[in-house]
Amino acid sequence: MKIFILYTRSFIYIFALLCYSQLVSASIDTAGVQVNYLNNKPPKKLLFVGNSFSFYNNGIHNHLGSLIRANNEWERGVNRHKLLTYSGGHMYEQILSIAGIFKIDKRGFDAVILQGHSNEAILSSKKDRFEAGLKRAVDIIKQQNLEPILFMTWGYANDKEMANKVTEAYIQQGKKLGVRVAPVGIAFQKASVSLPNINLYVPDVLASKNGNITYRKDLKHPSVAGTYLAACVFYAMLFDKSPEGNLFTSSLSETQANALQKLSWQVVKEFKQPM
Repeated sequence: MKIFILYTRSFIYIFALLCYSQLVSASIDTAGVQVNYLNNKPPKKLLFVGNSFSFYNNGIHNHLGSLIRANNEWERGVNRHKLLTYSGGHMYEQILSIAGIFKIDKRGFDAVILQGHSNEAILSSKKDRFEAGLKRAVDIIKQQNLEPILFMTWGYANDKEMANKVTEAYIQQGKKLGVRVAPVGIAFQKASVSLPNINLYVPDVLASKNGNITYRKDLKHPSVAGTYLAACVFYAMLFDKSPEGNLFTSSLSETQANALQKLSWQVVKEFKQPM
């Protein structure tokens, strides 16, 4: 029985590698594809692709949707946000899912937001695979005449060097692939300095011993405030206006929400899109 399980796992692993190899090596000609960016109007139908960074706290798509609804900008039957996530997932692991959802979801999308694993854009052991997977995903999305948007993630708490590397990596990919980048990671950096009393992270449990819980050293997952800030950045970028004064504050105090709203707009205004 154990031998059978090991054989099955090995087969699945090898099969996944073969599928990935074929996907990233297959040639898709997108040179002639004219991507419809809705004449610079905010996309109404969004697909968020990512992992726990996107699905924590009831999902960034719901936070963004709530901001839009609270400002009376959501049109029932027209606007829609969907979340396609894989816990701990890397970009190459999402390729089949992205291609598959276009085949089964006939209601369509306007734009697809791509969020990679927290460190795959900067680790030498993952970087090439990240870039190949990201290019493949962008090609698939453009072939559908949709806009790909990169979700710049953040560094772990108190790791400025990582934050800077992630920021630079996403900017480089945005420039290389000719797509917009949502500067969420930059917003996290600025908030950690200018709004130190707002905690953007939640700790992950490591173990329990003698009745005491220990937590992982790295703080990486977003708190409600972190997810809210990310949603505000997307709102500011997609609508090209400030979310300041929006009545949706999630579970934050009005003061905290207003501060994050204001900061998100400042970041988006100052950020120079690489495309």
